[in-house]
Amino acid sequence: MSIRIFSAGLLAIFLSCCPSAQLSAAEGDEAIFLTDMSRCEPATALASEPEPGKWRLIPYATAEHKGIMLGAGSFVEAPEVRLPIEVDGWFDVLLGIWNPKVMYDGQPIIKARLGSRPIFQQIHPGKSPGLQNATFLEEVSLCRADLSDETSLAFAKSNGLQPHSAYIAYVKLVPLSPAQVQAEKLRRQDESRKNLVATFDGSSIFHFSDVSTTDHLLEWVEKLRDSDTKKVLWAVTYGDRTGFPTKNPDLTYLGNDDLFLASPLTFGNNYQRGQRQMQQFFKQCAAEGIVPQQLLAEHAHKLGMKFDLMYRIGILGGIGMMEAHKNNFVQKHPEVRQVTRDGRPLQKASLAFPQVQQLILDQIDESCRLIDADGINLCFVRGPHFLLWEQPVRAAFEKKYGVSSQDVAEDDPRMDVVRAEIMTNLLKRVRAKLDEVGKSQGKDLTLSVWVWPHDQGVWLGGRPLDEGLDVAEWIKLDLLDSVICQEGVDETYIQLGKQHGCEFVLFTGYRGEKAMSPTSLVDAYQKGATTFACWDIDAYQNGPETWQWLQQTGNRAALQKLKDQPELLKRPRFPLIEINGNRVDAGLADAVYSGG
Repeated sequence: MSIRIFSAGLLAIFLSCCPSAQLSAAEGDEAIFLTDMSRCEPATALASEPEPGKWRLIPYATAEHKGIMLGAGSFVEAPEVRLPIEVDGWFDVLLGIWNPKVMYDGQPIIKARLGSRPIFQQIHPGKSPGLQNATFLEEVSLCRADLSDETSLAFAKSNGLQPHSAYIAYVKLVPLSPAQVQAEKLRRQDESRKNLVATFDGSSIFHFSDVSTTDHLLEWVEKLRDSDTKKVLWAVTYGDRTGFPTKNPDLTYLGNDDLFLASPLTFGNNYQRGQRQMQQFFKQCAAEGIVPQQLLAEHAHKLGMKFDLMYRIGILGGIGMMEAHKNNFVQKHPEVRQVTRDGRPLQKASLAFPQVQQLILDQIDESCRLIDADGINLCFVRGPHFLLWEQPVRAAFEKKYGVSSQDVAEDDPRMDVVRAEIMTNLLKRVRAKLDEVGKSQGKDLTLSVWVWPHDQGVWLGGRPLDEGLDVAEWIKLDLLDSVICQEGVDETYIQLGKQHGCEFVLFTGYRGEKAMSPTSLVDAYQKGATTFACWDIDAYQNGPETWQWLQQTGNRAALQKLKDQPELLKRPRFPLIEINGNRVDAGLADAVYSGG
């Protein structure tokens, strides 16, 4: 492999910029360090002193390197810049970043990409490793790629309503051997490794970073490039709120002004800034005739992944405070509310009413005709309860058993049977609706459900059957293509699925020992699970340590190694000796902390 070096100022290899050091690196296939970020273009976006709207060039030194880093505080609206490169062959591309605690500026977000790729990847390094007496550069991975036809690397930061700082000190290019290149190509072609369902709630992203353009939106799928992800699962409804522009008068689009009744100039806190950014983004999409999830579907398909739509079918009316929007479905139709055994109406719609079931079917019909989805998911873990003691449930009980429901106990198992029959009828209607829409589009739309083990409770609910969810019956009736099961491997679902062509997918859990990790995945493999889902993957995928194992869920051997040697997940760290012409190796307190 040859390395074409066109600028001694650009290609700083190890400590030296002398030709002999460059030649040694080329002959020995050692790493190439690009430490002079002042070569970024356009030059008009750079400044040696703080200037609005510009990256600052900051000289630095560690024991191994000297260079000029690129930096911008969160409040600086710095634009995209490009660093010219000229190399041949395959490389691991790594970035040396600075995450300075001393700035009191929150946690940074690095955006980077190959020049030929239109969409950035995000890197969220998290909490600063800095101390009062030390500050560090850290090394994080961007990608593994053939750079022969690349002419630049691009960098950006998060601006807008969710601004974050960004500091990039160097680019490290580690050449791959022919054997490594061949192994990487084979890995990408191996469909059997694709076993991750990357799940997004469709709204959290607006709280994490700048999502003011559709390109920003696509960054969340771009991160999954060349990973073991087989499918993106993206939520498009939240009860009666939709992430797609709807014509249904009983639904409310997330871009509607009705969702935000307070002053548009007052954001209050980070969460409210995220809510405001979300509403502004969806409002702009509607104004431009854009269906954002269609762009996501196109990008996922371009990267070789399926794209499914998730529906959260717990329909809330609110309590007149946070999150309530005027004229929501439950407020307009109080007659469809859930009712407790003692007759108390709740601010939540009941799926026992045909009108509510029809609203779910209308959501599915409208969105699947707007978006090139491969299937849908009914999310039941964000919903218990779905139906209780309202009139249609009591009427169905009395018709089935011929007795009054007035004196039936709260835990009477016959009520589980009645609720399950109502919900199974809904699943049949959903399956029929998918077949109808799919036939009109010339494709088969798949149906999955997000549930939990048949013998366990979940969050606010009881066992699935207590909530009317007869998952085993749904599998037997061939209604489902897959079951995503939360917090437990269910042998019943697995065995029935093998008989009826229904795939078992596991989400190991949120917290503690069940939280997704190399350990929990290895343990799940041993219990028979082979396909996984990651709930709220947007909260994890940009973390450098997490992404090391999350991108290779299909590599059981690699997961086992990381389980046995968790120290391998730690990223390299290098103390800074000098920053901006000042020595910092003796401590920072005199310059930063004390006396202020």
